[in-house]
Amino acid sequence: MKMSEQKKTFTGLSQFKIAYCYELRGKKFHIVMDNKTEYLMDFTDESTVLIAEEGNPAVYENYECLKGDDRTYLVHWTPKKHGGKINQALVLDLAQNLVTFVNFETGYDPEYPRLIRAIPYFGVIREAGKPDPAKRHHLSARMAGRHIKWYYTPEMNLQHIYHSPIAVRASSGPEQTYDEAMRSRLAKKFASDDPEVRREAEETWNRMMQRKEWYPFYEEPCFHIFINDNLNLFCFIEENMIRRSPNKSEGGGGILLLQEIDRVVDVGLSFNADEFYMVSAFGIENEIEDPLDTAESPFDWNILTSMPSIRWEIPEE
Repeated sequence: MKMSEQKKTFTGLSQFKIAYCYELRGKKFHIVMDNKTEYLMDFTDESTVLIAEEGNPAVYENYECLKGDDRTYLVHWTPKKHGGKINQALVLDLAQNLVTFVNFETGYDPEYPRLIRAIPYFGVIREAGKPDPAKRHHLSARMAGRHIKWYYTPEMNLQHIYHSPIAVRASSGPEQTYDEAMRSRLAKKFASDDPEVRREAEETWNRMMQRKEWYPFYEEPCFHIFINDNLNLFCFIEENMIRRSPNKSEGGGGILLLQEIDRVVDVGLSFNADEFYMVSAFGIENEIEDPLDTAESPFDWNILTSMPSIRWEIPEE
């Protein structure tokens, strides 16, 4: 078979992801969480970690890892015993001996089976003979008010408007209307010689236009977590979308990103009820005012449950 015929398929936005990191291979960590959970993580090779939680049998899990900075790692695994309903991510901060653990639970709300709940937990890496660090990663408001346009693939980019510490809005950026951005994203498919590809593009376009009727603009709950002076952990869940979706079939997923603020690059997880996969992107800061900055929210935030941390106190920095 010719090389040109060996076409590999990629999941979602994963095609342009940076290479996996294997630097944790052979390392062990004694992790103590503030909720009293305690466990040993032994990264036995490039893709397998032995997790021994206190009071439970040790288990081997398959993991993926991407690097946030020189001494900070984002690790993801899907515990086998939960059959895919639980996914877990861990920020290992070896510079400060701190960790942030995020538990993702799919289907926690029977009325919205696609909806995922994300709960962060904080803790430390314990070293023998040394006191545990007194500081922690923590919820943060420092990104509020910023606009960053993130590029995941040549065709896929999206501007995050960090509207508040607990709300993210998204747009195509002030240089394009939403309709223009969607047309541009689908341009190659509309111009395809394959009628089936053109039909799929038309269906996607129609679905996007219909969505505006029940989902006026993109606004979802989020959290920001201060990792260090130049790393921010960001997560949102598309709960407003799924609650308004006519057949509860759109939304419910989201993204978790470890963002390097100065270089404006990130690594993380894209997820929905069917799959979790790792991604990376680069961003461009945009200080131009966006019409969504001042738009009044059409959503009822009192009913949201996917991200309990939006009701937690955010400490002053």
